[in-house]
Amino acid sequence: MYCARAMNESIDVGFGALRVAPLEVGSVDALAALLASTFDADEGYRYLFPRADERPRGLTDFFTRNLQVHLPYRCTYVAHDAEGQLLAAVTLRPPGGIPISLATMLRRGLLPFALAHGRAAVKRLFWLKDTYDALELSAARGEPHWHVHMMAVRRDHQGRGVGSALLGRVIDRVGNSKHPTTLTTHLPENVAFYRRASFVVTAEQTLQPPGERAYTVWSMRREQ
Repeated sequence: MYCARAMNESIDVGFGALRVAPLEVGSVDALAALLASTFDADEGYRYLFPRADERPRGLTDFFTRNLQVHLPYRCTYVAHDAEGQLLAAVTLRPPGGIPISLATMLRRGLLPFALAHGRAAVKRLFWLKDTYDALELSAARGEPHWHVHMMAVRRDHQGRGVGSALLGRVIDRVGNSKHPTTLTTHLPENVAFYRRASFVVTAEQTLQPPGERAYTVWSMRREQ
């Protein structure tokens, strides 16, 4: 399923106008760097890349591959300011997910990830995938649903309404249907942010990754 509708819009966020449009190939590297910076302190990604000195490179590589896999389906939306600077992004995965062929998975996903980061990282990646797939399914109550797969706002623009404006516009224009939207997050301040966007907490759980410290995850859901 392709996500994008004819969406190339401007949003007024008080300090100026943002242009919102589906991610293009020329912005993949910049967005991967933004995501790597944003999620460097995230507990789930700390488990995936436990060594702090290797995490920035690992996350940049991981997000680059992830964005490239999603790119043909136009599920990732980015916000640029008037000067063309990338300020924020959100990936809204459609009901049923996106089809990923075995060839694509091997060429852009699992095989290069294993070669770059080793078998131990692959085992951690599978643990994360299985765990978060189950959390998502539980929040969705087994129903077809949209899913906020990734979201980030540049640090110097957080708290200025950029993230709220982008998320609200994308859900209203793209995800607006009979299906709910789900997500997971690890930070209390993110829970407050998503609550303001009409998400409600469906579960608060403690996860225990193999061999690592436990951490809290909140599952959330927004009705359409």
